[in-house]
Amino acid sequence: MTKRFRFRLEAVERVRKAKEQETLRALALAQAKYQDALNAKRKILEDNDRALARREALAGVPQPVLAYQMENEFIAGNRVRIVQSDQAIFRARKFVEKALREVIAAKRALRAIEVLREKAYEEFKTALRKREQKQLEEVYATRSTTTEEFEWSETA
Repeated sequence: MTKRFRFRLEAVERVRKAKEQETLRALALAQAKYQDALNAKRKILEDNDRALARREALAGVPQPVLAYQMENEFIAGNRVRIVQSDQAIFRARKFVEKALREVIAAKRALRAIEVLREKAYEEFKTALRKREQKQLEEVYATRSTTTEEFEWSETA
């Protein structure tokens, strides 16, 4: 009857796998927020380009001063929004880097348990082979003894 392999740190391995999955989800969320911040900045830059084009178009025809002031205020506001979006991108990048470090640490911890599992499995296989070899030797020893007894009983 062969004994099944049972890893004694299986509960720890399950916890570390769950932790790795959790950190991967956190990384995906951080990357999504980073992409949102990049898209927001891109939209602001596009709005700014359109506003600059509108202001240049206003110069071609006579317009009241109020139209120029409105466009200039909008462009100035966009400059502030660009700086704010740069800061948001910086913060989002920091969160992505932090999440990535956590993922790497979780993968490293899980890999350590996997190495222990592989080592324990190899030890289990070695012990199993030794046990099977010992059983075979016992069978051979018993068989030879039985054969010798049979030969002695025939001669007697």
